[in-house]
Amino acid sequence: MKHLLLTLLAFTSFLTSYAQPSNDNCTGATTICIGNNKTGNTDGATAQVCATCADGPTVVGSACFDMEKTIWYQFTTNATGGNADIAISAISCSIGSGGISGTVYGAPTPCNSATYTSVSNCVVNSTANFTLNAIGLAANTTYYILVASESASSCGFSISISGPAVVLPPGLISISNNSGSTTICPEDVVKFTASTMNCTNPRVKWFIDGGQAEETTNGDAWSRNYFTDGNVVTAELWCDCGAVSNSNALIINVHPFITIDAGPYVNIPFGGSTQLNGTGGVTYSWAPGSTLDNPNIANPIATPLSTTNYILTATSTEGCRFFADVIVNILDSIYIPNTFTPNSDGVNDTWQIMLIDNFPKAEVTVFDRWGQIVFKTIGYPTSARWNGTRNGKALPASTYYYTISLSIDSKEERVKTGSITIIY
Repeated sequence: MKHLLLTLLAFTSFLTSYAQPSNDNCTGATTICIGNNKTGNTDGATAQVCATCADGPTVVGSACFDMEKTIWYQFTTNATGGNADIAISAISCSIGSGGISGTVYGAPTPCNSATYTSVSNCVVNSTANFTLNAIGLAANTTYYILVASESASSCGFSISISGPAVVLPPGLISISNNSGSTTICPEDVVKFTASTMNCTNPRVKWFIDGGQAEETTNGDAWSRNYFTDGNVVTAELWCDCGAVSNSNALIINVHPFITIDAGPYVNIPFGGSTQLNGTGGVTYSWAPGSTLDNPNIANPIATPLSTTNYILTATSTEGCRFFADVIVNILDSIYIPNTFTPNSDGVNDTWQIMLIDNFPKAEVTVFDRWGQIVFKTIGYPTSARWNGTRNGKALPASTYYYTISLSIDSKEERVKTGSITIIY
């Protein structure tokens, strides 16, 4: 079983190493053009693998080399024609002493060996960089490059093309947006589109004031918001062949920002209210609106039951929206001492509940151990502090129990409970 596995692995490696390249024959020739260099390898290539392309010894066209491992490339001339140079470089042969061979063919009938005509010099078994010079090429015509290595050799290389016969006219690009010349609001989403010509596999790079923002493929729109007045949008067109082309420029006109103010940070007691103070807009909208008496005015009354961040959206005369916010903080904490000494010495003679002034309608109730009310008040100002008496008579030193309700008008119940000890 082990030997079978090793045999299968070796066979799989053999198949992988000798897989035929996709451009093993003329009909599968890889297209090359200016600015789009290719790499190739004759590993796994064969000779004469199709009936008419005849890339073996029977080929018509007087090649100077034996065609044993052959691969093909093609290029199309421009509307002028002329000369083209095909550079073969970075040659690396893994086995044997041979190198790379190559020539260029014309074929009036595509990939039909009976019509092949050599249109360049012929190079045989070169391990050094070389150039195939194709002279006097016809306009708007496809030509074929044949590259080969010996049967005992597999060679990798790089191939590129240049020359007046293959210089393409620059691609053309024009950009537009859906806002036209209309001045936009800062938050408006502007959609940009590009129209291109004379470009293979176009890619568009978008720029704002010269800095690249995004890249799209041809036909894909690009969207953006929050521009600054005077931003300049341009684009570059990148094609598989030829130079980069620049678009027209679009100047974005943006309504200026207006100063929107939602007022200062506010502290209020639980159950209290405060008036918000929005300024700077023509119309106003506050959110959340559930605890406001009118969320669509500049100065609504807010009565939140918990700390709330109110977001103000103000609209300018141009219809642009701008934003501000304000936090209304709910104070719901008090500090309750658990002892006091009502002995008339002027120190700690009353039960002082810290921060209860933030709750002017707080209800304070004190009970004795039998549940009898000994003190009760609504509101706990300094003048109403408990002094340890009941109906004007001093109560004995003992532990008493209290409830302090911070709820107002039967809203959310917030009750503090505990014990307070009178000490003499």
